[in-house]
This record gives sequence, structure tokens and C-alpha cells, in this order.
Amino acid sequence: MNRDDFQKLAELHLQHAKALQNAGLDSGAYYICGYVVECALKACICARTNQFDFYVHPRVASKAWSHEFGKLIEVSGLEEEFRAARQSDRVLDVNWKTVEDWSEDSRYEPRGQREAEDLLVAVSDPDHGVLSCIKRYW
Repeated sequence: MNRDDFQKLAELHLQHAKALQNAGLDSGAYYICGYVVECALKACICARTNQFDFYVHPRVASKAWSHEFGKLIEVSGLEEEFRAARQSDRVLDVNWKTVEDWSEDSRYEPRGQREAEDLLVAVSDPDHGVLSCIKRYW
């Protein structure tokens, strides 16, 4: 997988999340939203590697293969940039906090309409969304 693959997947997962939400499938929408952020962060990691390719094996960089946003941000080398963006934009900071509550274990937890809507907005807001912030660096 490479940078372009992860960028496309992030956008595709966002479409899936919106479609699931529109269909009233809130738990699925919530769960897929997390993968929007994960793929976007992995695109940032690719941007910092040779030829935009992702790490070839988990032993090379196990944090890069994680589903945990904190580890992915660390590997991307963008901790300071994201921290500064959050400090300068209060709405973005609130959106990051909403996104940080997601985990891959969300697939085992039913989510309601409000939770799915909140996460979808936190991810996709064109001005203050987490995806918009990440796209600055991918």
C-alpha cells in the first residue's frame, strides 16, 4: 500500500460512513469513521517514507501498523503540528477529542445516532474537521 492508496481509502471510508448514517446504521457509521482517520494518518506516514510506500512489515515499524491514533501521529512525525493546530482552533480541538474516543473495538459496542453524527462531523467538518487537518500534511 502507498500514500495514494491510503488517501483514496480515507475518502472512500468517509463516503461509506455517510451512507451508513443515512441508512440509519449508526454503529457501522461510527466504526467506519475511525478508519477514515486511520487511513489519513497512514497517508501522512507514507508521505515521510521513501517513494510514499507504507512500511513493509509490522516488525519494521509496529506503531505504523497500529489502529491507535496516538501511535500513528507519533510515527507520522506530526505531533507538534497537530498540537499547534489544536491550540489555535478550539473547534478542531473538540473534534480531535471526539475522534480520540474511537478505537477498533468500537465494532463490538452499539452506537446511537447522536454518537455517529458527532463523530462524522468531527471527522468531516470542512473547516475544523480532523480529516481537513490531516490533509494539510498527507
